[in-house]
Amino acid sequence: MGNGNNGSKGGNLLSRVAYSFGNVGQSAFYNALSTYFIVYVTSSLFAGVDKGVATKLIGIITGLVVVIRIAEIFIDPLLGNIIDNTNTKWGRFKPWQLIGGTVSAILLVLVYTGLFGLVNVNTTLFIVLFIITFIVLDVFYSLRDISYWGMIPALSSDSHERSTYTALGSFGGSIGYNGLTIVVIPIVTYFSWVFTGKYVESQSGWTCFAIIVAILGILTVCSVAFGTKESTTTLRAKAEDNGGPLQAFKALAQNDQLLWVALSYLLYAIANVATTGVLMY
Repeated sequence: MGNGNNGSKGGNLLSRVAYSFGNVGQSAFYNALSTYFIVYVTSSLFAGVDKGVATKLIGIITGLVVVIRIAEIFIDPLLGNIIDNTNTKWGRFKPWQLIGGTVSAILLVLVYTGLFGLVNVNTTLFIVLFIITFIVLDVFYSLRDISYWGMIPALSSDSHERSTYTALGSFGGSIGYNGLTIVVIPIVTYFSWVFTGKYVESQSGWTCFAIIVAILGILTVCSVAFGTKESTTTLRAKAEDNGGPLQAFKALAQNDQLLWVALSYLLYAIANVATTGVLMY
């Protein structure tokens, strides 16, 4: 056993680094999708729109973000079930890493362009398409996020190694989330100056910011998809027998202790997303 572990050290190190790097882009992406998206909406998206109309549109979009965050609590188990029932030659999780990461990256840039200024052409069409785009964006981001954390048992059957992947993923996430907080203002103001000649937040600055985050998101999702190796383990095989989300909700309802934990988390999540959604006000 010792020789086998020594022989795989290089592969394990590469896999660990690739996996950890994956959450750098994923967490930066989440920060851009939640906190700084609200900043963008309230500061630049409706800069050229009548103030009364802009206030209503800001209210609609920030309300949408809150509703979607709450809906995620119920939708994520369904998305997890889709991922768990995926079987390809390339694995169960990697396809969703690439699909979720690529689609969400493209749509992030799209929403940060304000749908290419559509609000100034047709307000009603803008809000309808914006809501649809944001919901699809959020679903594909969730597919990336769920497949990222869900693939840990498929990376190793050793509990210590799985704990290492979890810790490294969390570490990478901390770098991505907090790192974006440090660079967001310099990026937005620099590109705003490049395109407008002024050191103020502008549509062009936020669009360039989104493009950078999207590129980072695609690079890091490729890191996970091509730098790690899934293996079929007993743990994953057992997961296939767990049933769908309806069975999971039924089991939850029948377990009073687990139900109280779930309800407390639900209340926390609702409070968290509700306050985050209107934080900039």
